[in-house]
Formats: sequence, structure tokens, C-alpha cells
Amino acid sequence: MNLIGIDISIDSTGVYIKRNDEDIIFNCTTLKKNVGWIKKTMDIIDYEFINYTYKEIENYTESEVIKIREFDHITNLILNKIKGNINKKEKTMIAIEGYNYGLKSTNTIIDIVTFSTLLRIKLLSLENLEKLIIISPSTVKSLACELAYGYTINKNGKKTINKNSNGVSGGKFDKKDMMEALINIGKNDKLTNLLNKYKDDLLKNKNVPKPWDDIIDASIICKSLDIMN
Repeated sequence: MNLIGIDISIDSTGVYIKRNDEDIIFNCTTLKKNVGWIKKTMDIIDYEFINYTYKEIENYTESEVIKIREFDHITNLILNKIKGNINKKEKTMIAIEGYNYGLKSTNTIIDIVTFSTLLRIKLLSLENLEKLIIISPSTVKSLACELAYGYTINKNGKKTINKNSNGVSGGKFDKKDMMEALINIGKNDKLTNLLNKYKDDLLKNKNVPKPWDDIIDASIICKSLDIMN
């Protein structure tokens, strides 16, 4: 079985593929090759560097047409990267994070919906696709908390997910909580080992830098497939 977690972002889509006993990490990013965290992780993470031109065009119609063409190209790139890294003889299950309606800019929401819809349609064309699951951002946070800190079941059979060590419930996790959760899950995989290597530097920062945040979310989503299935 191929298990795939995807965290969609126009500027930094993270893809985490578990194929048999192998993990493949992919990031499609507008960051440059000389960015510190990119250079430090290129031996583990497969980066595809992209550049949008529609943002530089003043004519509205021309910009919108070029935007959809560029979105089409980038989503094709992501699809082909997935196709090239899965076992085609096995069934594939994909979980993808849904839309974040909390974004302040309406234009940003429209663009991410357009980008995401293009990718979702293309993912549905994959051979041996068993299931495509759309997960809300709040559910991704709760799943991270459950995987890292466990849960309890009361006498009525209701499951309550434990809070993290700072007393934060999963639904209120921020990006740093997500990173700490992945470290605490403690799996011996490429990304967790990479996080442990740099965790002192990462944890002292207030925010989680890109591309870590999108890749971490993609990993959590992939790991959660066993819970959701």
C-alpha cells in the first residue's frame, strides 16, 4: 500500500509518501536553493523549485490566465512526482489537508481553492487509487496530538485525546506544537531523525520556518492514515 499525506500551499506544497518500508519527502517551493534550511536538508528532502510570473503582470486578465496555466503546470509537476515515487502495483491511499478559511485575504482563499481543486482532480486519476480523504486543518492538529500524546477512553466509551506537555489541546495546536508532536511521536523515519538533528535550533525559534511547517503537516497527515482507515 502507498500512503500519501499532502499539505497544499501555493508556495510550498509538502508531500510525504510511505511506500512499503521507505519514506519519500517532497517539497514544491518558491524558496531558493541557497536558503539555509533548504541547503541543510537537500540530501533528505526532494525539492522542486518553482517560480511564478503571474504576480509580476499588471494586466488583470493576462495575470489571471497565466496564473491558471502556472497552477496547472505546478499541479502536474506534483502529480508526476507522486507517480514516480509510488509502487504502481500497490493500491494508493491519499489524505490531503482541506481549505483554511481563516485566511485573511479573500484573493488568497480563492487562489488556494483553485490550486487545490486542480490537484484533487488530477489525484483522482491515479491508477489503483483506493481512497482520497480530505481532512480539515483542525482535524490534522487533533490527529497530531493523538499520535504524539495518546488518548483515554472513559467508562462510556468516549475517546478523549490527551493534551501536550504544555496543556494545549490538539485543536489549538500551532505550527510549533505540530513540530514538537512529530518529534514526540518518536518514529525512526527520515523526517523525525532530521528534526531531532536540528531540534535545538528549531525549538528556540518562535515560529517554524518554511519548508519545515508544510512538510511536518504532510508527515502527520500520512501517519494519520492508519488511524482514519
